[in-house]
Amino acid sequence: MKKIMMILAVVAAFAAVQACEKYEDGRPSKAIINEFERMYPDAWDIEWEYEVSYWEVHFETGPRPNGIEHTACFDMSANWINTQTELPLTSVPQKIKDYLASSNFGDIQYEDYFVDYYETPTGNFYRFDVHINGGKAEIDVTEDGKVSVAGYGY
Repeated sequence: MKKIMMILAVVAAFAAVQACEKYEDGRPSKAIINEFERMYPDAWDIEWEYEVSYWEVHFETGPRPNGIEHTACFDMSANWINTQTELPLTSVPQKIKDYLASSNFGDIQYEDYFVDYYETPTGNFYRFDVHINGGKAEIDVTEDGKVSVAGYGY
């Protein structure tokens, strides 16, 4: 009987460990977690991933269960790199769409109905996935109207 109880205890402990969320590459430092919590005190559904030289955290903000999804990146010294938020194309300010339309790219077709909004320490921008001149491109548009190609032909 003692053997059976011991086996059941070992199986229960193993199951409890398996049920916990795993971090394949460990967890970020306390400094990184503190900086994230300072910047996003209302974040929920938080998932951390290690990406070679920085930590990426996926999280949501806003009312549950339909919050807004974000991804923030922090370097190993707990410095914030950027935050990316996927937004519906309809929520992009018209002046940003006008900046893109007035650029000299010709006929632009949007890849989908979403755009990525990036917040960075040096400024914010919208990244559009588009089709232009028979190819695909990522075009960045800053809030003050600077338009640039981030990637082409992918």
